[in-house]
Amino acid sequence: MFHTRGLSLWASLGLAALLLVSVTAQAAVAPNLGVAGSYSILAGTQVTNTGTTYISGDVGISPASGGAVGANHPGLTAGMVGGTIHDKDVPAANAQFAQHAAYTWLGIHNPCSHTYSGAFGELAGQSLVPGVYCATEFRLSGGTLTLVGNASDTWVFKSASDIIISGGAAAKVVSPSCDVWWRAVSTATFDAGSSLIGNILADTSITFAAYASLSGKAFARTAEVTLSSNIVSACAVRSEERRVGKECRSRW
Repeated sequence: MFHTRGLSLWASLGLAALLLVSVTAQAAVAPNLGVAGSYSILAGTQVTNTGTTYISGDVGISPASGGAVGANHPGLTAGMVGGTIHDKDVPAANAQFAQHAAYTWLGIHNPCSHTYSGAFGELAGQSLVPGVYCATEFRLSGGTLTLVGNASDTWVFKSASDIIISGGAAAKVVSPSCDVWWRAVSTATFDAGSSLIGNILADTSITFAAYASLSGKAFARTAEVTLSSNIVSACAVRSEERRVGKECRSRW
């Protein structure tokens, strides 16, 4: 009897260990941005802006649309940027190389822990624990996405096409962490007044409608980033209970 119970106990422990390994293998892991870490915006062709925009970090355009150096960010002036505008130069090219490596790494090294079925995955009204979420397309339509976890946790959202944030100012993300990564095989679009926390790595373009905001980074590899009186700030999350701002420290 004792021997049988002992075997059952070891079998249970083995199953628990197997489940733990399985869960750990599917945990979200953030990429290393390397020299792209100081950039708030990267674009492949150009960065266009209308109105008054504020960007906290560097801006890079490479390989650019073919215009002269300095001509690939119409409407965006040095006074709107907390860092430096790198237009068609070596630092911008190096940053684009680094962000493309991060984009590729995210796709390879983060297997899906949850996959949305259907034409798109709707995130509004959901509360999601750390993990890797995958969908044909992600939408945040007029509601709040709440990420539930700790400041050290990581979330990865992988879209096989677009990320679409609609519903105006009602569309927002609440997160305890800055380690939120949005990977889009195509485009990312922000509706007017919407807000998002995290780092967007899009293979083509990113478009911000008027007064949309991002706490994180907006990287578009092959096409443009379009701005319209927006705020793209360094990631900072705030406790709703204590109302204390907490700056996220970069790990790269």
